[in-house]
Amino acid sequence: MDCPNCRLSLKTLKQMQDAHTEFYTAGGRRKLWIAEVNEISQTIRMKRSTGKITWPLDYQKLKEIHDRIQAGELSLDQYVIDEALPTWGNYIAGLLRHLGCFVNR
Repeated sequence: MDCPNCRLSLKTLKQMQDAHTEFYTAGGRRKLWIAEVNEISQTIRMKRSTGKITWPLDYQKLKEIHDRIQAGELSLDQYVIDEALPTWGNYIAGLLRHLGCFVNR
């Protein structure tokens, strides 16, 4: 599903990695960066403010969460996203908000 509001794509994530773009977790307290975009395996890894790197997140799973939010099946809430994709809710909600994703309902 195309989102008229945000710029989610592997290309955008790669640009964020190259530019060292910082964004914040859903709560707005911790900084995050895109540490790695693997275009071959279509995964991304994020760097936390502690310096630790997350394990790979499959881009298709990220896109699926995004599409479910746009379809109204999920809200752009870290706890709701965590239920659909455990441990990623805080990061995904922050990333999608940074990219301008919201639901026009």
